[in-house]
Amino acid sequence: METKKHKPATRIELAKRYGVSLETLKKWLSKIPELDIQVNARVLTPKQVSVIIEHLGEPFED
Repeated sequence: METKKHKPATRIELAKRYGVSLETLKKWLSKIPELDIQVNARVLTPKQVSVIIEHLGEPFED
């Protein structure tokens, strides 16, 4: 099985890709226990993006 590499992304970028508001995405992210995001972090790491996609599924592509 091929592992897809994910690029770093901001929360706003992910919200747009999932087609939801930033507030909705923040609520979703707060329900992922193993996701460790610093409050002041501007960019999510590739590992964090991978964990998010594991839980929420692949986002829509532009």
